[in-house]
Amino acid sequence: MRTKILATGTNNSIIKHNAGFTLIELLVVVMIVGIMTSLVTLSVDLVKPSAVKSLKVKIQSHIVSVQNHSQLYNKPIRLIVHSDKIQSLTLNGPSWKPSKVLPILEFDSVAVSSDVNTIEVLPNGFITPASITLSKDDESSVINTKTNER
Repeated sequence: MRTKILATGTNNSIIKHNAGFTLIELLVVVMIVGIMTSLVTLSVDLVKPSAVKSLKVKIQSHIVSVQNHSQLYNKPIRLIVHSDKIQSLTLNGPSWKPSKVLPILEFDSVAVSSDVNTIEVLPNGFITPASITLSKDDESSVINTKTNER
């Protein structure tokens, strides 16, 4: 900021007038703020996981919760893998019915396929070996189910 000092009058009193910021100073500040904003935006985009990675974590978490539920209540559970959802079925009497406790895991932006349509989860820790493939654009990932028999 520039300050002009003017000497006026006969008693040599000094009067200060602030001229304000120059255009170049304002442009430099705006440029610095713009560069910092773009760096923050880029770093946030790099930290954000992709749709495939976040869905993979959701499916793995869902499978673990189904295994825990099966062992806790000593009931077998079936996971039906569709292209847009994974549904849990429980054995009620002689037939398999949709679970009222376990939610349906829905997804729409990521293509999901499995080598088996039905994954059986038993209370003893057995789970049907399966490969679930997730893909979107150029990214893909595979989830393999594992048996934890005791």
